[in-house]
Amino acid sequence: WNESEIITDRKSRFQARHVQINDPSEVTPALDQFVFQHKSIVKNASHPHIIAWRTGIPESEPIPNSFWNRSTSMCSGTTRFTNVQQGYKDNGEKGAGSRLLEQVLVNNNIYNVLVIVTRWYGGNPIGSSRFRHIVNSSLNSLRKGNRLENR
Repeated sequence: WNESEIITDRKSRFQARHVQINDPSEVTPALDQFVFQHKSIVKNASHPHIIAWRTGIPESEPIPNSFWNRSTSMCSGTTRFTNVQQGYKDNGEKGAGSRLLEQVLVNNNIYNVLVIVTRWYGGNPIGSSRFRHIVNSSLNSLRKGNRLENR
């Protein structure tokens, strides 16, 4: 598991982890492993596992006529993925899983990964800031695991 730093806002805390998966059938076993390895997190967190996952089979050829292939200085190895499957679960934090999927995995063209975000509610409502923290902790985890460029 590649863990992010803990983000704290008004006593609420957020931490993300990610692991490589290659098939949607690996999501449940990976989540079970997370729960088993992090029992205290699951026990103490208000939202122990907000998740998003995305898998695909890479093709060997770069995407033809894509913007990225026209410039040799930018991501010329962009790969097309087939059989793309994706999903999410909010774990009680309505809208969090879908944002995690779209803003982190889809927008950054990341495949074959399961992202899990844990939230410990601090007693003070923080409004939509919680979504920013969920996304930022996920991006931090992916950077630590070299799945995302530092930007």
